[in-house]
Amino acid sequence: MRKGATPLRGKSGAASGAPPSSGPPSSMLAPGGGARAAMARLRQSRLAFAGAIVLAFFAFLAVVADLVASEFPILCRVSGTTYILPNITHPSELRPFVEARASGQMAPDDWAFGPLVPYGAAQESKGDALLPPFARRAHPLGTDGRGRDVLARVIHGTRTSFGVALFAVVAFLAVGSVLGALGGFLGGIVDGLVSRTIEILSSFPTLVLVLVVQALLPHPTRTTLFVAIALARWPEIARLVRAEVLVVLSNDYVTAARALGASPWRVLLRHIIPNARAPIVVAAMFGIAQVVLIEASLSFLRVGVPPGTASWGEMLSELRDYSGAWWLLVVPGLAVFAVVSSLNLVGEALRDTLDPRLRV
Repeated sequence: MRKGATPLRGKSGAASGAPPSSGPPSSMLAPGGGARAAMARLRQSRLAFAGAIVLAFFAFLAVVADLVASEFPILCRVSGTTYILPNITHPSELRPFVEARASGQMAPDDWAFGPLVPYGAAQESKGDALLPPFARRAHPLGTDGRGRDVLARVIHGTRTSFGVALFAVVAFLAVGSVLGALGGFLGGIVDGLVSRTIEILSSFPTLVLVLVVQALLPHPTRTTLFVAIALARWPEIARLVRAEVLVVLSNDYVTAARALGASPWRVLLRHIIPNARAPIVVAAMFGIAQVVLIEASLSFLRVGVPPGTASWGEMLSELRDYSGAWWLLVVPGLAVFAVVSSLNLVGEALRDTLDPRLRV
């Protein structure tokens, strides 16, 4: 090339023959680029799109569970007083009205607008115990051994499963991401301590470790359950984040940032963590599916949520007491299968989209 001549440039404006950039793809760096790519991937994959719809349905059901299934009405007027959303507040003064309404003995001037399923998750009726599905119009999916409506318990069990899963995933993602990033970035003694802790906790199966923690507590609650799951699951996230940080540290744009005088914490927060977040998002989707299974397994063993709490695993455990009630296995089992399968399908689509190393 003649001295002083301008080098030829391609469509992207880069000099011809220049080595490709070692940084992350521009589509991933653009604001909302990863989200748009993920949505496009979900639309392209029919199974993943169907899984996203199923997840959205169950998530919506978890949020509005009290509006869909409750023994309290949504709106009512009792003794001249109007109550708005008593199915959420559960006022004690309405308990006699609820019992009278269930037996069909309402006062002439009283009225109520009830939810789609007029039963609560803990509402018992000894006369309706172990009704099979469609035996009565009032109980389309049957009842359990205490006369509780199966459909109402499945709806409220959605809130239990999603609530425990989301809180647990947020907790172990936060702990694992921070410790994994610090270990990979700082190295030395910090990396050694984090790595040894990960190895020790990873030697115990997650279900066994959570089972031991829950069994040792005198009064296990949902809070202790998701804390125990978070303590048992964070090593997997920490190992993943540590590996991603080590990979990103070797890229040219990190070396350039250091050469320009950027502080170590600025390099970590502005250049390393944003470019290592894609695997964390994918791990979160798979983590929710795993926590749903763990919660169902622990509740099936009756060491998960407190007794009486609506849970899919707790409903499955009732089959041991009533072996002929097949609907206590099929209905919550299908719910667990649908949620876990949908989470895995969406997680695989996100992994193919957000991880550039898996692209063709």
